[in-house]
Amino acid sequence: MTNRHTLNNLARLVTLRQSEVDRQQAEIASKQSVRDRYQRNLDQLDAMSRNTATRNACSPTLALNDANYKQTVMRLANSHREDLALHDADMAAARQVLSEASRRREVLAQLLVRERQTVQRAQLAREQKDQDEMATKAWYRSLA
Repeated sequence: MTNRHTLNNLARLVTLRQSEVDRQQAEIASKQSVRDRYQRNLDQLDAMSRNTATRNACSPTLALNDANYKQTVMRLANSHREDLALHDADMAAARQVLSEASRRREVLAQLLVRERQTVQRAQLAREQKDQDEMATKAWYRSLA
């Protein structure tokens, strides 16, 4: 009875750890989509900055306007790069948490397998003992 209770508790713990792993994987997937969005925005900002440089300015006012526009776009791109770097660091931390959660789940899963094997071996030993006792009784009856 205690072995069954232990196995049920271990199985429940493995299930809980698996749900933690699944939650962490979903969080990383969400963070990856945000990272992809940052990267697309940076690519677009870089393209906007390059396009500004290729235009011919006919007047000093237009040239000044283009320079201000390019500077603003470059500042925004730099801000996005900093945000992306922070986001990458956050993703690295989330991956570490996922790795730890996976390791904890795997340790419990291995323990559950070992405990199940132990219970199975004990059950087989009991069955063998019962069969040996029945064979012994049958042998004694055959002598009488």
